[in-house]
Amino acid sequence: MPIFVTRGVSSVSMRELSKELGVSTGTLYHYFPTKEILFSSMVKQLVAIDAKEITELSESHSGLSDIMNFVATREDHFLNLMLLAVDVKRHLSDSNELSLLVEDSFSTYQTALDRFFPTNANTMSGKAFLSFFLGALFLKNKATEKTNWPELFEGLENLKVLFQNKE
Repeated sequence: MPIFVTRGVSSVSMRELSKELGVSTGTLYHYFPTKEILFSSMVKQLVAIDAKEITELSESHSGLSDIMNFVATREDHFLNLMLLAVDVKRHLSDSNELSLLVEDSFSTYQTALDRFFPTNANTMSGKAFLSFFLGALFLKNKATEKTNWPELFEGLENLKVLFQNKE
């Protein structure tokens, strides 16, 4: 994944990928006929692993601190996935398969998070958490001042109180 993050999906060749992975180009083409198929397979596997872990947290009735720890320990991983999604949307938006991959990935995360946050049919807690998380992740990595996840979640709680008072 690092080569895709640093160079962009469209800028990486299969030859460069084979060198990075330590396999011959022929072997890589045997298993993955195109770079897009390799990229898609990699992203699907990473998202599935994350979704499984989030689901396991929900099944063990974990609390908010557990999801915060999950996020905090994988901050670089999620930042890389977000950068790849932006790269696909900006430079490969004509690829229906890759655009659908991004949408499906977000949907997978949202579904797993919906299970984590018990809700009724009228709320979208998973989508709200995902939106907050992606925005916070972006801001955290652009800020010059270090902010930790518990402080961000505390700020979110303050916003919740503010919105409740406005109703």
